[in-house]
Amino acid sequence: MVLFFWIVVSTAQTKLELTPKGFVPLEIEMPNRPINKSIERSKDWAYYYNTDGVDVFDVTANSLTIDAPYENAYYCYNLGVKYNYDIKYSLKIVFGENQKYTLTFTVKEISIDNVPIKTTATDFFSSEGKLKDAFKDAKPSLENTVNKIIKSYIIFLAQ
Repeated sequence: MVLFFWIVVSTAQTKLELTPKGFVPLEIEMPNRPINKSIERSKDWAYYYNTDGVDVFDVTANSLTIDAPYENAYYCYNLGVKYNYDIKYSLKIVFGENQKYTLTFTVKEISIDNVPIKTTATDFFSSEGKLKDAFKDAKPSLENTVNKIIKSYIIFLAQ
């Protein structure tokens, strides 16, 4: 029952939103286990969740970084035609002394049909910080994907 409550409370706070500067890092309560066990659980999640390849690196006593691809991460329409875009993302996880951990999600690359494009997630916004019309569908669909990834990690770590 306590685990269920913890998962509900933790996942309720996991709505990441894309801003003109990218995704803001998220701080979450740690499960009651040693940091080294949480690092191992994080690695397990990385290989379990990212079946199309994953790179786990910069592993320290209290942190690690996970890079992985995600197909059909978001979409947008152009002249009524739907285009699906893939991403390569980075998830930096830092376990703190304050019984919290921080997740920093970054979109490292965007591609379509396995061809990288020059667009970045921050290009969805004008220089004034307003969402560009061309990305009105892309932003919520990318946020949905990112939140799905983050939620999966949080639930896996809590088990």
